[in-house]
Amino acid sequence: MADADVQNSLKQVSAAAQQYGVTDADVERWRASIAERPPWAQRAHISAMIAQRLVMTALEHRQECDRESCRTCAGIREMLIIALAGVRTVVDDRLDELYRRPARWPWRRRSI
Repeated sequence: MADADVQNSLKQVSAAAQQYGVTDADVERWRASIAERPPWAQRAHISAMIAQRLVMTALEHRQECDRESCRTCAGIREMLIIALAGVRTVVDDRLDELYRRPARWPWRRRSI
C-alpha cells in the first residue's frame, strides 16, 4: 500500500471515528492493552477484533433489515469478504512462521 493510500485511509478512519465520538484517550487505552505483544500478535489481535465486531454488527443489522436492496447490507458483505481474507492471511502467516522453523529432532539434541 502506498504512503498516500495509508494517509488517505488514516484521514477517512479518523473522520468517521470523530463523528462517532472516538477520542484519542479511547484509542491510546486500547493500544496500551496490546502493547506488550509482539507486532505480529498485535496485528492478529486487531484483525480478529475488527472481524468479531463486524460480524456482531452484521448479525444485528440482518435482524433489523427487511429491505430487499440495502446499501448497508452490501457494504457489510464487502467488509466481511475483506475481514475473512484478512483473518485467513493472519492465520496462514502464523502457521507459516511456526512451521518454517527447523524441527528439533531428538537425535539432534545435545546432551547436557
